[in-house]
Amino acid sequence: MRKLILVMVSLIVVITAMAQNGQRGKITIKVLNEAQQGLENATVELLKSKDSTLVKAAITGKDGLAELDNIPTGAWLLRITMLNYVRHFTQRLTLTSEKPEINLPAVSLTPATASQMKEVTVTARKPFIQKLSDRIVMNVDNSIVNVGSSALDVLERSPGVLIDPNDIISLRGRQGVIIMIDGKITPMSGADLINMLRSLPSNSIERIDIITNPSARYDAAGNSGIIDIRMKKDQRLGANGTLTAGYGQGVFPKANTGATFNYRNKKVNLFGSYNYGYRKNLNHLMLKREFFKDGNYDGAYDQDNYMKIPINTNTARFGADFFPNKKSIIGFVLNGTLTNLNRSNNNRSLVLNNVKDPESSFITNTTEKTRFKNALGNINYKYTFDSTGRELTADVDYGIFNNNSDSRFITGFYSLIGQPIKPEYKLTGDQEGKITIATVKADYTHPLNKTIRLEAGFKTSFVETDNDVVFYDVSNNTPQYDSSKSNHFNYKENNNALYINFNKEFKKISLMAGLRAEQTNMEGLQQVNNIGFDSSYLQIFPSIFLTYKLDPEKAMGLSVSRRIDRPNYSELNPFRFFLDPSTYSSGNPYLKPQLTWSCELSYTVKQLSFTLAYSHTKQNTTVVIRPSETEDKVTVQIPVNLNSYSYYGLTVAAPFRFTKWWNAINNANLYYGHYNGNLANTTLDNGRPAANISTNNTFTLPKGWTLELNASVNTGGQYGFMKLDPQWQISPGVQKTVMNKKGTIRLNVTDIFWTNLPRAVVEFSNYIEHWHAKRESRVANLSFTYRFGKNTVTAARRRSTASEEERRRAGS
Repeated sequence: MRKLILVMVSLIVVITAMAQNGQRGKITIKVLNEAQQGLENATVELLKSKDSTLVKAAITGKDGLAELDNIPTGAWLLRITMLNYVRHFTQRLTLTSEKPEINLPAVSLTPATASQMKEVTVTARKPFIQKLSDRIVMNVDNSIVNVGSSALDVLERSPGVLIDPNDIISLRGRQGVIIMIDGKITPMSGADLINMLRSLPSNSIERIDIITNPSARYDAAGNSGIIDIRMKKDQRLGANGTLTAGYGQGVFPKANTGATFNYRNKKVNLFGSYNYGYRKNLNHLMLKREFFKDGNYDGAYDQDNYMKIPINTNTARFGADFFPNKKSIIGFVLNGTLTNLNRSNNNRSLVLNNVKDPESSFITNTTEKTRFKNALGNINYKYTFDSTGRELTADVDYGIFNNNSDSRFITGFYSLIGQPIKPEYKLTGDQEGKITIATVKADYTHPLNKTIRLEAGFKTSFVETDNDVVFYDVSNNTPQYDSSKSNHFNYKENNNALYINFNKEFKKISLMAGLRAEQTNMEGLQQVNNIGFDSSYLQIFPSIFLTYKLDPEKAMGLSVSRRIDRPNYSELNPFRFFLDPSTYSSGNPYLKPQLTWSCELSYTVKQLSFTLAYSHTKQNTTVVIRPSETEDKVTVQIPVNLNSYSYYGLTVAAPFRFTKWWNAINNANLYYGHYNGNLANTTLDNGRPAANISTNNTFTLPKGWTLELNASVNTGGQYGFMKLDPQWQISPGVQKTVMNKKGTIRLNVTDIFWTNLPRAVVEFSNYIEHWHAKRESRVANLSFTYRFGKNTVTAARRRSTASEEERRRAGS
C-alpha cells in the first residue's frame, strides 16, 4: 500500500510540474446586480482585443466571482452578459509575464429597459445536465468543457457512467449497458464500440440521454440501463473515416487493426467498417474442492488449471441510407462476424482421501477448436410527417448465427510416484449450433400539442435454435457413443409486443406513463430422451416517471417500472464444456425468465448526481458452481433460477475540475444484494454489502499531450452462493495528437500492479470450493488512429436493427 501511495503521489507531482509550465495568466472579476449583490450565472467571455474573437468563457458563482485562467500574454476584452441585463464590455486589458494576474474591480450590470428588451432576441440555453422524467440529459453542445472531446470522453464525464480499464461501460455499477445512436441500438460491442466512440467527435453530438429505468417504448428486457447518443442534424456533404492499428503485450501478445468510412451526398449516405483482432488470453485457475457426505469430510481435489485461448476475429459492416425526398429515409445494414477460437488446457489434480491425505492424481489435457459465423441483415424506414415531431419508423431483420466446436480430452490417472494406475480416459466431442432470428418492429410518435406527446408501437420476433451435441468414448481407440453426455436440443420462441407511452410537461413537473404487453410462445425438445415442453404466457410491463424541477440546474426524479430478463440462448443450450472429468459447464433448457420491479429516487444538482435504487427480482437467474445431482464428486457450472433477489443501492457521481488542466471523474456505487433460494440441499437467505469506487483523472498538457490515471476499488460482495474478495487496480496512460490533430498515439498499461484478480469461496452444505485466478488484466497497449476526410461529416442516421435484444440473447 505504501508503494501504491508513493507511485500515485509521484505521478501527480510530475504531472503538476509539467502542466504548470503551460500556465500563463489569470483574470478575476466580480459581477454585481443593481442592489450591489453578487450576480450568479452571469456569462463572462474573453475576447481578443484586435478582432473580438471569443477565446473562452466562465460562469459566475453565487458570490458573483468568475475566473479565467491559463490565458496567454496579450491584449484582451471581457464581455459580460446576463438575461434581463444590459451587456457590458470592459476596457482593454493587457497580460504580461511581469503582470500575469489581473484582479478587476467589481462591475455592476444595469437592468434592461422594456425598449432594450424588445431589441434583444432571447435564446434559451439549456444547462449542461438536465433531469427529465425518465432520464438524465447531457446537453453536450452547451458545454464548454466538452469542446474538442470525443464521445467516449463525454461519457466519462456523465453522471453514474464508468468505463473501466478493460473498456467495459457500466451504469450505476451494473454492466451490460445498451448503447444507442439516435434512439437505435448500435450492434457494435467491446473494442469495436469503444473505437467508434473514440472516433466520434463531440461537436457532432447534440445531447446524450442516460436512461437507468427505460420506459415502455424499449424492450422489456434488461435493467442495466441505456445510453442514447443523439447526433446533430447536420446535412453537410463529403466523406471521412478512420484507420486504426494497435499492439498489446500481457503474458501473451494481442493485436488489432481496422478501418471505418462514411460518405454522404444529397441523395445517399454510405457507411461501413472492417476490424481484425488477435488476442491470446490466459486463464490460470487454482482450486481447492472439498466434498462432504452427511456432514463428514469425504475427500477433495487440489487443482491447478492452465488455459491458453488464442482468438482470431473478423467483423465487417456495410450499410446505406437513401433520401428520396425531405420526409423519407430508406436504409439497410449488413453485419458479419467470423471468429476462430483454439483452446488448450492442462489440468493437474491431486486427489485427497477422507482423512485429507494425498492418495493419487490425474492429469487432463484438452484441445478445442471453435468457429463462429454470424450474419445479420436489416432494412429500415423513417417517415417524418411534419416539423412537430410526428414520425414513423420501421425495421425488418433476418440473422443466422452458427457455431461449431471439435474437442478432445485425454486424462491419465497416476499414483503418488507418477505410475499409471488405470487406462487413460479419452473423449471426443462434436458440437453444432445454429440460431435463426427474424424480427419486425414499428414505432409511431404523435405530439398532440407542445406539452403532450403520445408514442405507440409493436414488435414481433421469431427465433429457432438447433443444438446437436455428440460425444464419443475413444479410450479403446474405437469410438463408442456416450449417451450420458450427448444431447440434441431444439427450441422455438415467438414474442409479440405492443406498447403505448403518454408524455405531459407541466410548469415544473414532467410526467411519463407507459404500458407494454409482451406475449411469448415457446417450445423445446430434447431429442435424446424425447423430453419436450410447451409454454405460452402474457406479461404486462407498466412504467411511470416523474420529475420535479426545483430550478434550471436542480431536479428530483422518481421512476417505477417492471422488467423481464429472458435467458440467453446459450444459457438454454445443453452444450457441455469440460475442464476435466470432474468439472464441466452446461446450459439449462428449463431456465425460466426473471421478472423485476425497479424503483429509483434521484437528485441532480449541476454535475452532481445522487440516486437511491431498489429492485426486487423473482426467479432470479444466477450462474452457480454446484455439485452434480447425478455424478459423484463432479462439479457443474450452470445457470439456475433462485427464488428472489433484492437490490438496494446508492449511486453518487461527482465530476470535479481541479484546474483547467486537471479533470477528475469520480463515481461511487454502494449497494446490498440479498438472495433467497434453495439448491443442492442448501438454503440461501442472505447477502453482503459491497461498493465500487472509481476515479478517472485526465491531465491536459501543452503541445497535444494528455495523461490519464485511472484507479478503482471493488470491495467484493456476494453472487448467489459465491462470496467474492476485494479487488483494486491502477492504470496510467498517455496520449499525443500528431499530424495536424488527424492522428492520435496512445500508450497505456491496464492494472499496472496486476492486482485486479478474482478470488472467491463457494459454499453448499455438502461442497466447499476455494478458487483464485490469474488473468491478463495487466496489458501494455500501444495504438495509433488516423482520421481522414472531413471531420464535420455527420455519421449515418442509424447503426442498429430491430433484433438487438434477440442478438444479445444469442450470446455471440
